[in-house]
Amino acid sequence: MEIRFFFLCLLPVVLEALAPAEEFFDVLGTGLKEWRLVFRGTAYINKSMYVAYKDGSNVPAVVRDTCRQTNWSQPCDTHYRNADALNNWNNIMEVLFGVIDRGQLVKTAVFKGDHTSYMNWLSEGHYINSSWPDLNGQHPHIYGIKGDDGLRRRFFISHNYNGCSNDAGWVVVVDRLNVPCDWEKDEAFPIIKYAAAEKFENWNTGNFRNADGIAVFVKYSGGSSIVG
Repeated sequence: MEIRFFFLCLLPVVLEALAPAEEFFDVLGTGLKEWRLVFRGTAYINKSMYVAYKDGSNVPAVVRDTCRQTNWSQPCDTHYRNADALNNWNNIMEVLFGVIDRGQLVKTAVFKGDHTSYMNWLSEGHYINSSWPDLNGQHPHIYGIKGDDGLRRRFFISHNYNGCSNDAGWVVVVDRLNVPCDWEKDEAFPIIKYAAAEKFENWNTGNFRNADGIAVFVKYSGGSSIVG
């Protein structure tokens, strides 16, 4: 017990050298602040979420504090990109993708971070577990941050296309207006749709919701990001 206490006392020092301590959060309720917030995307602000994540060109120079923490009920009206974390993508053990709705992190999916880039971790080959149990063992026909590039359906885990009325999946960010299908039409974008239960859903008739935002966190290898 004394050894563990001593080790945990030293960890904030290690963390400070890695990144500011305020960028780390206890996302999964383990009692450890081991997840660094690297991106938060906000719905309906008419700024591309994919561009914000990829290079930050539509992210304001100063982002309000409420967009850089995990009290999801606080207002956030921009995207947030942690440039230091995303531009220096190394020593990543796991990546956590989350869906924010009604002030809560309602869905999470965890992916392996080793041998990835900041653009390719969202994939079947890196999947560990998620709030959608049926995703395990499935072979989604589109799976990735870039998603369906032509239709700008991003952060996309799609079960199938078979005509607009039969499209189904787990989560998608519709990153444009003037879209072809009724299920993705709205007055503003990005639109974040997610399957609200524990399985993929038809985007027209299934149990799905429109979310307020998404978040991406990373956990570094060696436990260097853990704070007691």
